[in-house]
Amino acid sequence: MDSRSDRPRSRRWFGIVGLGLVVACGMVTQTGCLGVVSNLMHAVGADQIPAECDALKNAKVAVVTMTDQSQYTDDIAARLLTRRVRDILSMEVKGMTLVHEDAVQQWRDTHGWDSVDYLDIGKGIKADRVLAIELTDMRLRDGATLYRGRAGVQLIVYDIEEEKVVFRKEIDEFMYPVNAGQYTSETTEPKFRKLFLGMLAQRISRVFHSYDFADTIALDGALASE
Repeated sequence: MDSRSDRPRSRRWFGIVGLGLVVACGMVTQTGCLGVVSNLMHAVGADQIPAECDALKNAKVAVVTMTDQSQYTDDIAARLLTRRVRDILSMEVKGMTLVHEDAVQQWRDTHGWDSVDYLDIGKGIKADRVLAIELTDMRLRDGATLYRGRAGVQLIVYDIEEEKVVFRKEIDEFMYPVNAGQYTSETTEPKFRKLFLGMLAQRISRVFHSYDFADTIALDGALASE
């Protein structure tokens, strides 16, 4: 019998065993026991959260970021977010290739910045998919003396050959940091902008690749909120 057919059954068995160990550890509260459970879950992949969308796998992808300003001119926030998302996806999404960002820039220079049709962009630069990131109401300050970023985000994936949207997700408000801020006397706006957009890029990229459950707790609990 092919051993692959036993994998779902094995994973369920390990899950049951892991649950039993968690209960036991809760009763005896031993750190070493928790380490055993963590290692067991990692070994069977039970600690991995699957991607919400796998439409970028094995595809030629263009990442296009639009902000409130980029519809009129080249915008630094759009460029920074695009580059960071591209960096993460290139490492995490299997079989994906990326259209160079200069190709998107040249297309917009030729066809104008005041209106954007993602399907037309995808066709023009010969992409299989377009990941459109629409960033709205981005703010970096919370009052006059505190940096605390927030923005609304919409993610849209277009299948260029099929000429349709295959995935859509809204993040009503992404905030960093959640519980505090950074005083303007401690950093500069360009540095904080880069930090904020880097955290946002992690949140966006997680939609398209699997990730460790522990990373979810660290990012959502300490750094960002949806």
